[in-house]
Amino acid sequence: MAAFSGAGRTYRVDFAAFKVILSFTSDTSLTYTVENPDGSPGDSETVTIRTEEIGLDLFLVTWQESDKTTVVHVEDYARGTIITNITNPDLGFQQFHGTFKEVSAHAA
Repeated sequence: MAAFSGAGRTYRVDFAAFKVILSFTSDTSLTYTVENPDGSPGDSETVTIRTEEIGLDLFLVTWQESDKTTVVHVEDYARGTIITNITNPDLGFQQFHGTFKEVSAHAA
């Protein structure tokens, strides 16, 4: 099994409906920061993640947030595409497709 491609890197993700910065400290830790419409940082949380390689440079990344929101990503590092599946605490479900690009951790 290959090492998680995102470990130690930071990405700006554009889901069209919203943008977020994903900073993967390791293959088990992620800090996500919502990017407000004006580009300023919004809500942020550090979560414990699980990663699983499901194809060449293709990873399933999952976590649960402190408010019990559950997130499941399919991250394609070869194509720079991402699908997020979110189950909110009220059990509402959302899915968004987006793109991502690596950025400097200091620029995020």
